[in-house]
Amino acid sequence: MEYNFSSVEEAQKILGFDGTFPSEIFSLTFFVPLGSLLIWFIAGITHLSNKSIQFLELCMLNIILLLALTLLEQKLQLVLIGLGIVVSILFYVFLMKYFSKKTKYNLKNIRLPEKNVNRDFIGGYRGHLLLATAISILAVDFNFFPSRFAKTDIYGWSMMDAGVGSFILLHGLCSSHGKNLVAKHSLKKCFLSSFPLFLLGFIRLAATTAVGYHKVVPEYGVHWNFFFTLAFTKMICYSVLCKVRLPSGLLAAVTVLIHQLLLSKAGLTALVLSESRANFFEANKEGICSLLGFVTLYFCGVQLGHIVWKQGYKISHYVWLLVKLIVIGGFAWTLMYPFHETVQPVSRRMANLPYCIWVVSLTSLQLAVHLCQEIIMAVLTNLLTGLVNISINTDASSNIKSFIILILYLTILTASSVINLKYNVQLKFW
Repeated sequence: MEYNFSSVEEAQKILGFDGTFPSEIFSLTFFVPLGSLLIWFIAGITHLSNKSIQFLELCMLNIILLLALTLLEQKLQLVLIGLGIVVSILFYVFLMKYFSKKTKYNLKNIRLPEKNVNRDFIGGYRGHLLLATAISILAVDFNFFPSRFAKTDIYGWSMMDAGVGSFILLHGLCSSHGKNLVAKHSLKKCFLSSFPLFLLGFIRLAATTAVGYHKVVPEYGVHWNFFFTLAFTKMICYSVLCKVRLPSGLLAAVTVLIHQLLLSKAGLTALVLSESRANFFEANKEGICSLLGFVTLYFCGVQLGHIVWKQGYKISHYVWLLVKLIVIGGFAWTLMYPFHETVQPVSRRMANLPYCIWVVSLTSLQLAVHLCQEIIMAVLTNLLTGLVNISINTDASSNIKSFIILILYLTILTASSVINLKYNVQLKFW
């Protein structure tokens, strides 16, 4: 069966093309980073305690994203603009709190901190994705959750479709291959770490079957679910990367081309869209037939990981990394529409070539947004050092004055360490 449509609108009308626009999904990316900056500026202005900040963050981030995905979904742009204005005002107040009008300073004298924020911005995006996933999984069953954000039937863009692909891509990015931890590659370890995913898949299957929970079969199939997709994708990719010494980007390109040829030329699309479920393969054709697409995204994640998981960055390197992510995301975004129009409409159900391009583009740009947030916070959190360089001419300071400044600086750092030790405050990196 072949599909030759004159336009996307015709495909939408005939094949159930639904969802929303990619730009609207991308706009949802800004709510959590802006919310984090909002909380950070409030904390800096009001000097809230750590517990108060954590409580405020817990409440505000959940409420902001929940409102964006439900009650305020018709006014997303206005809410986003309003949130941006509030953050800008608080940013101005925050600066005025520390920089008086009489202070003379030269921006060239500011020494930016050396800090590795790689784990911070990637962890921030993963947290954002998990929060959106947690909200959507339950909210989708309520009427006030917009249907355009739910998973599409066959073709189209939606927030939940994007979340599935981004989750797979980030799994590759955060894998040992993505981090270039060669010494830690182990097929045995991969199989052991995949076992809980298979177990969760079987538990979900048994639970939904036992209680008669409504299941949308065309999502993954009769018995298949996302846990099986994630487990098989991880095992396939890990095994290939351990045995085949080729760049993961090249593996991604080869895999997605084979997958799209099967969909477009070998009748795989017709099989996926057919009503037949005569055997186990056909019963779970959506989950099985989309595996190559998700394998592609995992490989893309590993390749992207080689770019972002570099240690010893300075702020200037972060900015360069930000440029790289924007270029990757922007280039993929420009390819997305032509492939969507000429090759096949975007489909999460089949994880086709346009879908993979879209997920790579969206995830790269979302990582860029979170990295931008971390850069801002990395610079502003070093106001103590910055204030010394801005308000005091350190080169002209006397020895006594310099010594006193450094004693005060070390006293603050030591006191902070003692307080953190006393209250068992630790920085843990996954």
